[in-house]
Amino acid sequence: MTIKQWFALIGKKDTIFDVPDPVVFKEATSNILCNILHLENTHRHEELKDFCDLLQPKEISKDKDMIRKDIAANVKIIKDQLQNDEYKMLQFMKMLNRFIIVDNCKDEDYCVFEEVKSLLFD
Repeated sequence: MTIKQWFALIGKKDTIFDVPDPVVFKEATSNILCNILHLENTHRHEELKDFCDLLQPKEISKDKDMIRKDIAANVKIIKDQLQNDEYKMLQFMKMLNRFIIVDNCKDEDYCVFEEVKSLLFD
């Protein structure tokens, strides 16, 4: 499944990601993905570029404290949209992990994934 295919399922009835506000959920998810899957590192450069351009995520700050704040805020949105449902949150993490593995992200990018996991399940 590609990132675009996954995003097409968000908000669809009777799916795991049938969330109350798909637009907010997609924006929060895109911000996290664009922090993890950097354009210069990904094997699917064009797909991610189109994805990030399509969703127009906010500019990502280079300051680590600001990135942590953004990630924390976005994880809170995701957690709220998934209604704190552990199964749905696990499925969300499974999809993030899949994209990370497929694109051979660097260790420091995987740290963002670990941060998301920690915040989501705290």
